[in-house]
Amino acid sequence: MEVTQKLITIVGCGPGARECVTLEALDAVLDAEVLIGAPRLLQLFEEATAERIPTRGSISEVSAAILANRGRRIAILVTGDPGIASLARPILQRFGLDACHVIPGVSSVQVAFARLGVEWMGARILSAHGGLPRTDFSALDAESKIAILTGSAGAAQWTADLAERLGPNWRLFLAENLTLPGEAVRAVSPEELRQVPCATLSILILLRSDCQ
Repeated sequence: MEVTQKLITIVGCGPGARECVTLEALDAVLDAEVLIGAPRLLQLFEEATAERIPTRGSISEVSAAILANRGRRIAILVTGDPGIASLARPILQRFGLDACHVIPGVSSVQVAFARLGVEWMGARILSAHGGLPRTDFSALDAESKIAILTGSAGAAQWTADLAERLGPNWRLFLAENLTLPGEAVRAVSPEELRQVPCATLSILILLRSDCQ
């Protein structure tokens, strides 16, 4: 069954802190009759009166919740910005842009580069959520800025190997829990990255030494 009315709003909820939620996103959440999202995102909006449907982020689960509530104003809460490694893509593929309104949010990539004082325009963004990036190291030789959305030991190992491949003219940074209590952004070596567990909410940034 297809959704014919534009009652689905995909809301970018930012990197985690309530302070990073935009006013447009907040207005959409408060206007919704149904909120669908991960428990930690639902907790950002304690004042919302909508029915809450917690999910684990699978498109089949979210689609079922949307179809079960067709005809109601639905807000789908997604982390960061819907345009970067987001659940927004499969939702749009399933229901179409005519049925959806997308509200952008602050991405953790933006925050990571801001903490480092480096412009992120031109950065190569890779996702290691759900598996390692399907990118050959050789395809990254010409890059100058690389951001890897991560949080797993396997992704940290992959990034450490990449950093060693790129060589000594590159710097490696680990950004954890951005905008949240316990936030930490620090330079690490490939060896340190292999030995120190990354927080679940982590981004690894690789910068060529001439990047400002």
